[in-house]
Amino acid sequence: MRPEVGASVELTIDTLAAGGDGVGRHDGRVIFVPRSAPGDRVQAQLLRLHPRYAHAALVRVLEPGPHRRESPCPYFGSCGGCRWLHLDDAAQEAGRAAILRDALTRIGGMRELPPLTHVRSPRSLGYRSRARVAHARGRVGFRAWHSHEVVDIERCVVFDAETQAELDALQTATPRGSGEIEIRGYSEEVEVAGRKLNVGPHAFFQANRLLWDRWFEVVVKACGTGQLAVELYAGVGFYTVGVEENFSTLIAVERGAAVHDARRNSKAQVIRAAAESWLPAQVGKLLPDLMLLNPPRSGCDARVIDALRKIAPARVVYVSCEPSTLARDLARLGPNFRLTGLTLLDALPQTHHVESVVTLEHIDSRSRTHVQ
Repeated sequence: MRPEVGASVELTIDTLAAGGDGVGRHDGRVIFVPRSAPGDRVQAQLLRLHPRYAHAALVRVLEPGPHRRESPCPYFGSCGGCRWLHLDDAAQEAGRAAILRDALTRIGGMRELPPLTHVRSPRSLGYRSRARVAHARGRVGFRAWHSHEVVDIERCVVFDAETQAELDALQTATPRGSGEIEIRGYSEEVEVAGRKLNVGPHAFFQANRLLWDRWFEVVVKACGTGQLAVELYAGVGFYTVGVEENFSTLIAVERGAAVHDARRNSKAQVIRAAAESWLPAQVGKLLPDLMLLNPPRSGCDARVIDALRKIAPARVVYVSCEPSTLARDLARLGPNFRLTGLTLLDALPQTHHVESVVTLEHIDSRSRTHVQ
């Protein structure tokens, strides 16, 4: 008898999916169940059916798995901000690693992966220094699970003390109307690996303050040394200020307002342009030792990848916040680039988000860069 929407099923959760849900099987169909943990035996209600998979709601945990824990946050289940608060740290780390490997093999078509280096956050709670906070009808907090409603949050367990103080201030003087406000627990000047950086009020910056130095070191080391480096999606110059010390020339490209911060922070040649228009124009003109990419979650525009393939830099370092688009872009680069380095950073504990740094070498180029 075929299951129907609304039907109740029992299943065991085996793994974690890229969207954060637990994954099990019932009668040969993959079932995605939010707020479930590997090893859980659960009762779930089917919500949406597809020929090969289904989405379900967790009704109750019949038998908890070994990595399930009591959430440290009282808002878990109503607030949609952190999806893995019910998992211990070991399960979260294993889940992110599995999501990254699966994307690279299944989407990227890579048969062999280099050993994975795992960089852990010094703390899995009280680490976050930046967030977008929603407000409506006197409530201040985050959007509810699968809803635009605002869950009123007095204390967020992933905020550091400075960012919690900003949330407290908003709760005291609740903004009028409805909308979203970015709060951050740092000023417009921060220090990363001993370097002072200007960060404008609307500029993107990594949220985990505790990982800033380590993140910087991982990327700068992966970039190595050489004559010419090109950095796309440079932002405020977070990596630029380290990479420029190891190359004779560095060209940094940024399309947004952060270019003003990058020019203040770095001595590099900072160009205000969109990567997808600037890089294709450089084909046949530039032969960089290094191409450093730090694109948004949507990954690189196809025009950037096409130009990269033609320019054929000796090394590519790609900083990614989304495994699926990373894997897509690496597949588009083709077989002439060999994956030689793979680092996973636990940048956002308690969430399913995966941040990684990959290094690729061009197999037909003499390596002009050198690992430090």
